[in-house]
Amino acid sequence: MNASYRKKKKINWHNIPVVQLLFRLLMVLLLFSVSRWLIYLFNTDFFHHLTLGQALRLYLTGMRFDLVVIAYANLPLILYYCLPFKFIYKKGLQSVMGFYFIFVNSVIILLNMVDVIYFRFIGKRMTSELFQFFGNSDENIWAIVGQVVVDYWFMLVLMVLFVLVLVVVSKRTRLEAGEDTGRRWTLVQCLSLLVFAFLTIIAARGGLQNKPVNMSTALRYADSQNVPIVLNTPFTIAKSSTSQGLKELHYEGLEDIDFSPVHFSSEANRFVADSLDFKPNVMYIVLESIGQEMIGYYNPDRRYPLTPFLDTLLSQSLTFDGRANGRRSIEALPSLLSGIPSLMDVDFTSSPYFSNRIDGLGKTLKEQGYVTAMFHGGNNGTMNFDIYAQNAGFDRYYGRSEYGNDDDFDGRWGIFDGPFLQYTLHTVDTFQQPFAAVVYTLSSHHPYTLPKGFELPKESYLWSGFEKTVYYADCALRDFFVEAATKPWFDSTLFVITADHANTEHYLPEYSNIWGMYSIPIAFYMPTKIAAHRSDELAQQTDLNLSIIAALGINDTVFSFGRNLFDTLTRPSSIAYINQTYQFSDGRYLLQSDGDNTIGVFNMHRDRQVDDNLIDRIQCEDLAMIMKKIIQEYNNRFINNQLFVDKEAYHEQAKDTLYLEPGGGEIEQE
Repeated sequence: MNASYRKKKKINWHNIPVVQLLFRLLMVLLLFSVSRWLIYLFNTDFFHHLTLGQALRLYLTGMRFDLVVIAYANLPLILYYCLPFKFIYKKGLQSVMGFYFIFVNSVIILLNMVDVIYFRFIGKRMTSELFQFFGNSDENIWAIVGQVVVDYWFMLVLMVLFVLVLVVVSKRTRLEAGEDTGRRWTLVQCLSLLVFAFLTIIAARGGLQNKPVNMSTALRYADSQNVPIVLNTPFTIAKSSTSQGLKELHYEGLEDIDFSPVHFSSEANRFVADSLDFKPNVMYIVLESIGQEMIGYYNPDRRYPLTPFLDTLLSQSLTFDGRANGRRSIEALPSLLSGIPSLMDVDFTSSPYFSNRIDGLGKTLKEQGYVTAMFHGGNNGTMNFDIYAQNAGFDRYYGRSEYGNDDDFDGRWGIFDGPFLQYTLHTVDTFQQPFAAVVYTLSSHHPYTLPKGFELPKESYLWSGFEKTVYYADCALRDFFVEAATKPWFDSTLFVITADHANTEHYLPEYSNIWGMYSIPIAFYMPTKIAAHRSDELAQQTDLNLSIIAALGINDTVFSFGRNLFDTLTRPSSIAYINQTYQFSDGRYLLQSDGDNTIGVFNMHRDRQVDDNLIDRIQCEDLAMIMKKIIQEYNNRFINNQLFVDKEAYHEQAKDTLYLEPGGGEIEQE
């Protein structure tokens, strides 16, 4: 009777540990993959070129990278459910593992959710730079985080729903000891342990290939613009944090490529007056997040006139088709002050090379007798601006601690542009001439707050918070120039206007792509010496330190990965790095490369939205070789601490160009 009963008894599959484990992992995979997919759903303007079918294919492909994170994060849980020991049924131990399951998987899902919003600011997944941001005690971190939560409350609601699902799954998959926990149970557990160990190793490696997957693997399935759909944030953070730094490069066939970041001459042969009988001052104005898309000068048909003063100022200036070399403020200073682009997975200050010696604009100008200073209305220490400014040769730094009026401080991010620009003006007025001052605005940075009492135009009810702060920044800039025009040094000052990076909100398709999102203003204003002219030539942030020196009439040896905009002997170009992809352009073609192979070619005259990849029709080998030479110089100089000009060494090298005639006379080699 008992034997017959046992034969007919059904197996309770729901109570088998490995089945419970499989259900938990599948639910985590579903939730985690959905959280990754939100980056597409909430940023469809950036991925406008994709059909829904193409996006779904990328979504499914990304599960390969999801499994890597899930395998590592749930390794203790996998081991626990496969152990062939009956203590796994103890309630206390199950509570511990239930808490682990909910907590760890909530964290990895949260990171994906955060990137859904943060992506629109940087155009890529977060990397290990996140740790440096939260580790900087000088940042108003929690105030900023709190404001982000308020502004994007719906993401918090989604996160709570995801966590509730994990809680329900945890409760529904608690183990209960059954009658059959004998040899057969032990055998099943042992086999489960072997099978899941094998599957977990495969999942953690991302497949059976020779090497585990990394961030570059995503380029096999998606172009650079679409890589964020495939990757997930915990994966990019983990892979970037274990990076060993740059790899020394020695490409073949670059001997005849004429590129070096050491410029032996900084003379000007166009745009600027032939002779200067004085040393002009420099006012270097860096606008926070105001790209070309927000400026009417570049887009006269824009729906709202947000920058009426800047439009007028640029029309009276020498302007270029500007490009940033990075997507974040922390990436901007090396480009703007030292001519060093951001071509790594992490920014310069977060990299292993932060202690490298660098040359900067301030150092060169100090050697010419300039008083140098930098102004930024955030807390001293914000993104290491003060440290980098000092390294670049700017002796004085004016930030939050030097500014005394608390009424002008918004309490979360920094000082409003209006009062701080006036403070900058009056402080500079005390400097001995010639002076060189960098002023970095910040009101157009999130959380997009305005001073109390500031009046917006009537039509502003349709504007976003960001657009309102752009309008305010323009008004503050107008007031700055009105006051500056009354100073005796105004006519003898070179004003350089640019931005740290382009805007993060996009309204026009030609800017909402991996090329347009780098578009920024670059302008030189000095009517007494530089005539107003609109040039369609490409210019990048790394061009500015060398170009400023040339415009001032200083002929010196300068380190920069850019070119002299006042010299006709160099070719326009722009370089950037995002989503494991190098982007290089001469203004006509845009090349995308993984460092070894060209993966994209686009005609920028005909394809401003970067939709038509010409890789099968054109190669642009000459541009590809120049790009490789730049990347090689970049990597090797970072590794060998050669991001500066050793003028004494070059002087000695110049002496070595002397050689003896056969008869013993000494002549100079041409």
